[in-house]
Amino acid sequence: MKGLAFSRRQQGAALVIALLVLLMVSVLGLSAMRSSVFSAKVATGVQSDVMTFEAAETAIVSAYQQLVALSNEQLYAALDGQAAEYCMKANGVAQGTCASSDRMDVRGLLQAESYSYLDGFSAIPNSQVSTTGGAGVFVDYRINILGDSEMVSYNIENHHLQETLKRGIKPGAEIE
Repeated sequence: MKGLAFSRRQQGAALVIALLVLLMVSVLGLSAMRSSVFSAKVATGVQSDVMTFEAAETAIVSAYQQLVALSNEQLYAALDGQAAEYCMKANGVAQGTCASSDRMDVRGLLQAESYSYLDGFSAIPNSQVSTTGGAGVFVDYRINILGDSEMVSYNIENHHLQETLKRGIKPGAEIE
């Protein structure tokens, strides 16, 4: 009889210990779940930031390619006192500013555009070149290219400014 009473007390203690272990495992599980959700948010933020960074760089590279294709006269005419604007679209580069619905990726997340403007030109000392008896003054055009990108859904923006130089003939100084 004595053994039977002792085993009944033990069954109640086992239940309490099992409930405590279950409670501790549940708390650890909730903590792990919160940690993984936080890590996922951080990873998404980093990925979004990298995407907008790369979109701004793509806008700069595309603008540079557009400007390199211009002749000396076209370049000076295109940038004389105004900015050349290019919009990156999923199907290519378009001249002008982006509309609010323009996106550069097929998922519709990123908007990117570039602004290029002439920061001036300066004749390099001793840069006169004589060809067939005439002389032209060669200059380096300083062109600033601003790449802007935005991921509207996360309210993330990136702005990058790069300067490039292009060699050309000073306007009004013709080679004879």
